[in-house]
Amino acid sequence: MKNKQKTQPTKKRIFTYYLILAACLLVIAAITVGIVFGVKPTTTGNPTIDNSQTEDPKPPVKDPEEPTVDTSSKYEFITPVKNVVVSQAQVFWHNKTLNIFRLHQGMDFQCNAGTEVLAAVDGTVKSVYTNDRLYGAMIEIEHANGITTVYKFVEPNETLRAGATVNRGDVIAKVAAATGAENADGDHLHFEVYKNNRMQNPDTYLKLLSK
Repeated sequence: MKNKQKTQPTKKRIFTYYLILAACLLVIAAITVGIVFGVKPTTTGNPTIDNSQTEDPKPPVKDPEEPTVDTSSKYEFITPVKNVVVSQAQVFWHNKTLNIFRLHQGMDFQCNAGTEVLAAVDGTVKSVYTNDRLYGAMIEIEHANGITTVYKFVEPNETLRAGATVNRGDVIAKVAAATGAENADGDHLHFEVYKNNRMQNPDTYLKLLSK
């Protein structure tokens, strides 16, 4: 009888240890499941799934300086002359008039003096210069999205003034006789495009050479 009384407390202790061990294993298992599957306890005790890792990534932020072209019908560029002959692209070139090598800042269209010059896209006339030493006369037109177009070696319409609204295809000037900084290249229209005051390659908008 004495031996049996001594063994009974020992079994109870062992049973208690097993219960504690089992409880610990359950806690460890619950924590492991929560880490692996993203289960988070809520204030009501019900688990919720963390979907933060499964959401679609945010789209990359586009470089604001990167040129973009609005291809809607209202804002699609047309060539500033009807009969298109590109005599000089925007590339490093030799200016025969000034006898220097430099980047040609724009695109030249070979045409005879008197050829009609067209607004490339809807806009508002920013300025009209009639006596520039290097370019004779030139016109600046502001458009949507920070775009400005410039037309050099021209004879502007007499009625054209800063602030006037022009539509794509409107005749704004005529090509002038060769003069100034590109005199040796003969009669032509020099056409430039700017976006937010930074020079762009006109072919980005006209797509004459990149087709």
